[in-house]
Parts: sequence; C-alpha cells; structure tokens
Amino acid sequence: MNVFKLKKIYAFCILLSLVIACRGQSERISSKTEIFAKIEKIATEGIKTHNFPGIAIGIVLDGKIIYAKGFGYADRKNKKLTGADTVYQLGSVTKTFTGNLLAQLIAEKKLSFDDSLSKYFPRTVKFPTDKNGKVITVKEIATHSAEFPRYPDNLVRTDGEPIQGFSKQQLYQGIELVRINTPAGVRYSYSNFGYGVLGTALENLTGKTLSELFSRRIFEPLKMNNSNLVLTEKLKTYLAVPYRDDDPDQQTQPWEMGALSGAGNIFSSVNDMCLFMNEMLKDTEVNRIQQKEYLKINETWSYGLGNFVIASKARNTKVIHHGGDIDGYASYLILYPEYRGGLIILTNSGMGRQFGEIAEGIDEIAFNELFKNDQNLQK
Repeated sequence: MNVFKLKKIYAFCILLSLVIACRGQSERISSKTEIFAKIEKIATEGIKTHNFPGIAIGIVLDGKIIYAKGFGYADRKNKKLTGADTVYQLGSVTKTFTGNLLAQLIAEKKLSFDDSLSKYFPRTVKFPTDKNGKVITVKEIATHSAEFPRYPDNLVRTDGEPIQGFSKQQLYQGIELVRINTPAGVRYSYSNFGYGVLGTALENLTGKTLSELFSRRIFEPLKMNNSNLVLTEKLKTYLAVPYRDDDPDQQTQPWEMGALSGAGNIFSSVNDMCLFMNEMLKDTEVNRIQQKEYLKINETWSYGLGNFVIASKARNTKVIHHGGDIDGYASYLILYPEYRGGLIILTNSGMGRQFGEIAEGIDEIAFNELFKNDQNLQK
C-alpha cells in the first residue's frame, strides 16, 4: 500500500473519530435532555393532578448544579411564577442543618456525644431522667432516642395552622413537663421538640443565636445568599406564598417556631440547597460525623445527626435523606454519596403525602437514569 493511500486512511480514521466523538457528545446532551423532560413531566402533571401551587427542583452531580428549575406559582393571586431562587420554608429538612452544626462542634471538640444535655442549660431547668435515673445526653436528643414528645406539652397548636412563636422560657418549662418511663437511647421516637432543645443547647454553648450560627458557619461560607433561619425583608421578596394542605387554594402563613427553630424554621431556595448538597457530598470529617449510623431504626434505616442513613437494598447503596412537611410547605432532600449526586424538591403546599409521591417519582428517575449512568452519559 502506498504512502498516499495510508495518508487517506489515516485522515479518514481521524474524521471518523471526530464524528463518533461529536455524536457521543450529542447523545449525552440529548440523553440528559430526555431525562430532564421526564422529571418535568412528573412535576407538571403532579401540579395539575393535586392542585399544587408550585414546585422547585434542584439536582447536583459531581460537585456541579446540573439542574435547577421551578414550576407553577410562587404566588397564585399575583400570578408570580416560581424559579430556582424562589424561597420556601424547609420544615424538618432544617434538622439536617442543625445536625451539621452539631457535627462541626463535635469535630472542634466543643462538646461530646456523651455530655449530659443539662450541661448546656441553666441549673434552674430541671431535666427529666429516664427509667434508670439517667439524664438525657446530646447523642440521645440528636438521634430521636431521648423519649421526648413530638411537640412540647405546653405548646398549643392546631393542624393546618402555623406555629407563631415559642419562647426560650416556654421551652425550659416544656422540658420540665417531660416524663420518661422507659430507658433512653434505645427506641427511635421522632421529636421536633427534641431538635428545638438541641438547637437551644448549641446557642447556650456558643453564646450565639442559632440564626448567627447557621449564617456564619454554613450560609455565608457556602454563599447561600437566599437562606436564613428567620424571614428577613430580603427573603420576603423571594418567598413562595404558602397554601394550606386541606385547601391548596387558600393562603396561610410561614411558621415562626422561636426556640423550636432548630427543628424546622429555615428558609431557602433550590439553588442554595444545591450548594449545601454539594458540601454534604464531600468526604470531610464533619460529614463523616454527621452521616454515621448512630441509631438503628429497622433493618435498613438508621438515624445520623439530622438525617436518615439508609442502606438501600433496592438501590444497593448508602442513602442520606430527610423530608419536611409543615402547614404550607413541604421538602425532600436525598443524597447518594457513592454516586456524588443529590436531589432537592421544594413546594409551597403542605400536602405531604401527595408531594411525597411526586418526589419519589422524580427521585427514581434521577437515581436510575442520571446518577447510576453518569459515566455513560459523559461518553
């Protein structure tokens, strides 16, 4: 074969490789486009079927925000559309932040899991003891095994109506009303009250408000500019109007949880939550502390610090998860550390069960078609 023919074959091979590369790139973009279209179909059909006002979705993969978009209305009355910077109240996803803050302070040796919780409260506050006469520890309150009630007995509230204030003095009084008739640290018993107590303990330990701690240690370093524990004037301009779970056409109000804020008061957007998810997916000492399995709930579910740790048999991987559901808002956070992927979904409706169905459908597509196939999509 002569040199001229060899050069022609070589040139053809280069051209063919370029075509294949371009085709692969085109298919990768097309594949992701199709996946996002499936996710959007679930969101839009869910809004229509269940009369949701709005839903916002954020997806991260390999340290990048690959998707952030809103659907429906942030404000039905004024026809204000929702977007990636629209602000929602997170409800119990707030506990993931409280757990992260606790993990930071443990890493810095500012406190210990085994410390008696009473150590971080005034001596005048009489803490309950369990069946064996032991005072509750930091670990027990953080893992929902302290046998504290879901809400304090001195909080008067009605389902469908937002909490509007609960003082630190009321929280101290609520602690003294707790009666524990079983050994602590054994049984999982979910408690919003417990995470309010934990947040207050961290305030007392540091001499700073929980709002200051979140801002200085999490929001500001991560540039989460539309996130705060309290509803500031700035955030009000981005806020999605909340609608009742029993009547999604009727407007309600955001919660103001006061001393219980560590359980559910944070306001944030999907863009900001994507920044937080990317931080949680890093291999750091704080994340290892927070995402460890501390309390076994059942065969596959355990509780870490402000997050569920799931040894998923169906997906054969570790899952970090928490949801939130308060009157007027719901949220869904899920991370797959092995695949470096995460998903956040927020809504301004308190219809938690219906929202859960939508979120799980989106999660299934994100995991099976995006996270698991990440390497294939990049070819």
